[in-house]
This record gives sequence, C-alpha cells and structure tokens, in this order.
Amino acid sequence: MLKLFKRLEKTRNFVLLLFAIVMVVSLVLFYAPASNVVNANLAQSTETVASVSGNDISIGELVRQQENYSRFSQGQTLPAKMMLESLIDSRVARIEAERMGLTASDAEVAAEIRRQWSTDGTPFNQTLYEQNITEQFGSVSAFEQNIRDDRSAKKLETFITAGVTVSEGEALADFQRKNVKFDVNYVSISTAELAKKINPSEDSLRSFFEGNKSNYFIRSPQKKIKYVFVNTSKLGEKMPISEADLKTEFHNLPADKKIAGVLGQELVLRLPNPEFESQVQAKANELIQQLRQEGPTVSEETFATIAKGHSENPATAPNGGKLSGPVRENPNNADDPYQRLLKMRPGEVSEPITYQSRIFILRRGDEVPKTFEMAKKEIEAGLRNRRAYAVAAELAQKVVDSLKVTKDVQKTAQAFAAQANMSVADMVRETGYLKPGDDVPNIGISPQFEEGIKPLENVNDVGEKTPIQNGFAIPMLVDKKEPRDAEFSEVRERILEVVRNDSARNEVENIAKQIAEKAGTAGGLSAAASSSGWAAKEQKNYVLGAPLGEGTGAGTNELLENTIYDLKPGEVSKTPIKIGDGWVVVGVTNRQDAESAEFAKQRSGLIEQMLSKKRTSVFTDFLTVARRKLQDSDSIRIYQAALDKIEPSGPPTENPVVSMEEQ
Repeated sequence: MLKLFKRLEKTRNFVLLLFAIVMVVSLVLFYAPASNVVNANLAQSTETVASVSGNDISIGELVRQQENYSRFSQGQTLPAKMMLESLIDSRVARIEAERMGLTASDAEVAAEIRRQWSTDGTPFNQTLYEQNITEQFGSVSAFEQNIRDDRSAKKLETFITAGVTVSEGEALADFQRKNVKFDVNYVSISTAELAKKINPSEDSLRSFFEGNKSNYFIRSPQKKIKYVFVNTSKLGEKMPISEADLKTEFHNLPADKKIAGVLGQELVLRLPNPEFESQVQAKANELIQQLRQEGPTVSEETFATIAKGHSENPATAPNGGKLSGPVRENPNNADDPYQRLLKMRPGEVSEPITYQSRIFILRRGDEVPKTFEMAKKEIEAGLRNRRAYAVAAELAQKVVDSLKVTKDVQKTAQAFAAQANMSVADMVRETGYLKPGDDVPNIGISPQFEEGIKPLENVNDVGEKTPIQNGFAIPMLVDKKEPRDAEFSEVRERILEVVRNDSARNEVENIAKQIAEKAGTAGGLSAAASSSGWAAKEQKNYVLGAPLGEGTGAGTNELLENTIYDLKPGEVSKTPIKIGDGWVVVGVTNRQDAESAEFAKQRSGLIEQMLSKKRTSVFTDFLTVARRKLQDSDSIRIYQAALDKIEPSGPPTENPVVSMEEQ
C-alpha cells in the first residue's frame, strides 16, 4: 500500500494544502463578520454544487468558505473551483472516518467547542454561542459538522499512521543531508540569456516573415495621431502653496493618514523546499496556537519568547523578532508580508504568510504618529497635484475648443504654451500607426487613449481631452490605414524576438552538454564555460534546498540537489540539469559535512519533526487513494451550472453535471 502512496507523491502536497485550508478556516475563522451584501443570497443558498457519495456541498457553504478564507488570508482569495476541491477532500476524509468507525462523538465535539469558545475562562454561554455562530458562520449545525469533521480526520490520521516510525539512522541521515555545506562552481545557461546573444541575419528574419505572414495580418484599422499634450506637473511647478495651506491640509487628514507606520515583530520559518511546505505550515500553526493561548491579543514579551526560540531569521530572532523600524504603507509592493501589519490591530498575530521560501508569523505593535514636518513634503506634493490637475483639465478643454477650429496642432500649441508652462516642442507629439492594445510611446498601453481616438474616423477629426500619463492629450487624426498585411518593418522587432527565442530553445541544452563534457572537473568548469562564451560562478556554503544562482534565474529541484549531494570534491556533473527555462552544470570544490555532535543536541526534536512529516505524507497519500477510488466509481459529482452562479466559467453547456474525471 505504501508503494502505491509513493507513486502519488506529486499530488500529495496540493491535496494536503487544500485539505488544511478547509480545516483551518473552519476552526479559526468562525469569529469573522457576516457575509457582504453582494454574496448574501448565495451564502444562504442550499443548492447543491457538488456531491461526494451522497454527502452534498451547497453553494452557501462554498461561498462562506471563500469569504472566510479571504478574511483569514487578509484579502487574498481562492477561486471557487479550488475551494470546492478542498471541500471535496474534507468529505472524503469524513467518508473514510465513517467507514472505519472513527467519527467523532457528540461528547468529543462538545468538548472541542467548549475548549475553543471558553478561552478566557468564563463559563460557557450556550445562548451567546448559538447566536454568534448563526450570525457569523451560517448555522450551528454547519459549524458543529466542521468541528466533527476535523476531530474525525485527526482520529483517522492517528489510526492510519499508527505504524509509522522513524529510526535514529533515518533522522541522522536527514540531518546530515540538510546541514552539509558545499562550495560549488556552476554555469547557468538560460534560454532568455542565450536569446540575447543570438543575432539572426536580416535575410533569415525576412524569410521567417514571408513564411509566417498570415500570423502578422493587421486585423484592426490603424490610426496615426498628432496630439497636444498638457503636462500636469509643469502646471503644478508654478503654483504657490502656502504654509497655511499645508497645515490646513494636515489638520484635515483622516486619523489613519496621520500614522507614520506601525511597529512589528516577526517569527520566520525557512521553507527550503516546496515539498516541505505542509510540514512547515503545520509547525507555524502550532506556534500560533501557543501564542494565542491567553487570547487573541499577544504581548510583546510573549511573542519575543517564542520568536527567540523558533525564528530562523538570525537578524531579528535575538531581539525577539523586532523589526528594525516602523512599517510604512507601500502600494507599489502590496505582496510584501509586512504590509499586512498595517491592517492588523495592536497585539494581533497574523496567520502564516508564505513569501519567498519563508513562512512569516507577524505581530502588530503600536502605531508611530506622523508629525506635520514628517508629512509636509507628501502633503505638498498631493495638494499641488490636485490643484494642478484641475487647472490642467480646464486648460485642456480650451485647447480642445481651439484645435477644433484651427485643425492645426502646431498653431494651437503655440497659443497655449505659456499658460501650460511648456515649450511648443514638448506639447506637440505624434504617434505611429496604432491599433487597439499597442504600447504608445510616452503613454503606454492606455484604454483611455484608445477610447479617446476611437471616434476619430476622418483626417483632421479632433477628439476630446483624454487623461493620459502625467496629464491630458487632445488628439487629432492625421492618417488611417485599413486592415491589411503587415509590412516587414512594422513587425521586425516582434519577429526578431520570436526567432531569437526559438533558436535559443533549440540550442540551450546542447551548449550546456558541451560545457559539461569539456569541464572534466570542477576546477575546469570556468575554462569550459569561457570557451563557449559563458562565465562560471561560485557559491560558498550552499545548502540543499536553497536556490542556486542569482536573481530571478536562481532555482533548485530534487535532481540538482541529489546531484550536488552525490558529487565528491573536484567532481562536476556529467550531464546538465534543467531548471526552469535553462540548464545548470555544477561542480563541487569543497564539502563540509554536518557535525554529529550537533545532531545529538537536537536528536529528539529532529526525530519528532521527521515523524510528523512521514505521518502527514502517509495520511495525505491515503486520502489521495481514497479520493481516486470515489472518482473511478463516479461517486464525486460537480454541478457546473451551480458553480457558475459563483464564478461563471463561460457559456453554459448542454450537460450541467460532470464527473471529476471530466474536470
């Protein structure tokens, strides 16, 4: 049986993640506020969206789980179909627990509810409990069924994994593998980098164009535009802004805009390999439970104690996870996990946040107030921009009125250059022949500009003032071309990119193989790479699981790690290893094995960690096999018409019911 489970390793982590989402959301987020108005009706719908051996999943349950997950992940959402997959997995676990007689009893469910609900030591209030659960979770029965499913799944996991063991030898081998350090030489040859080095001849580009001309047919009319540009910033430069204006603006700021940032603490767990994400997530959830033992608000001292003992960020762990300074709002980097702190309450601890091969647990500290002097520059820029925009819009309308009369872009620009605080040369701009979706110089891909020139059909037609980057454009049509075959000069750059990439994809593996064959040894890798026009690089103290390389091209996989681990100092990989869109040739120059004495210090914890990992793996594989059996017997049904009510997937099909295999 375990051999069968191992064959399903590729699906294991995905299934586990989805299953874990349902359980965590169900048990943690019943405190969340009621559904928003838009989804209120769907959240109450009892229509069946899927069925697992007669265990129905309603539209309402799916919508509530989506909303709860969004709150749990602080605004991030999962597609309805993905969330439905996790609900199906929870039903599979329910069915297996029932089959083996491991369904949680009423007494076990009651005990778990009291444990969760009476966290502050006060007596359990049944009336208050039912009222809050009904308002916040949909219904008492649905909430308690989720509790029962969770307890049943844990009993099932305990039963299935009872025979799983970890020997000291296994733990030691795993410890040594994870902690051995390598000095490596490597050559990374990416398709993108190789493409930059390829310079096809003009004849080859023209030949490709002639052979693929139909792919470059221009199906939309093209318009050539001259326009008068009114720059908002230039107008703003000459606008007087007094100190009194700035102080009034500061005084009128809402309270949340008078915050310079918030203090925070972090607990960071490394995620050396995506394969281990479920285990690291489980550890993170355990730490969060420890932190919240006394309630949802966690003191700085309590968090510091846990962070010092568990955080794997050497820069902040010794200081109890304290961040170096206040976190400020940064709309340009919304993915930064620290931005979550700005939406949290003081003392609140986040759920696990996965980001760049690490899992973060964050605690929000106190606000740092913003003084007038701190805000002055920002306030002035905002006030100047608002006033300049209004003046620019008024001036742009005057330009429109004038251009419609003169039909002369140059003459109109001369008339308004002084008012715009611009030169005529800066105000007059001309585009090439444009079609919808084109990247326009100085403007970019702009739906507003496309709408602005859409009504222009005849030469000298003048459009209305159109907001573009940094100001307004007043467009006039100077020429138009109907749909036609493209000319080579118009699409040359696109063809060049295609030919380069095609050539690179065909050559990259052969180049990597040549370097590997020439190298012979790790020391010879640099000369072998240089002879092929590439450069070898060095990485000291490399540990398995970490990305090899630099920047966006860095990466790793199981084959690379196994290759490095098996190489002796001085050896080089005989064949290149594919990572992403490129190939890597790697040699080991030095190897420093892990110290067994360090293993002895961590022995019990390492064995327990590996045991937990193996148990999770076996249980997840068990559920995967169980689900596959249900799918094979057509016992899992998804009702696409019902699912489309939540997230339309396209035009309705004739058959509204599909099996999991068809999905």
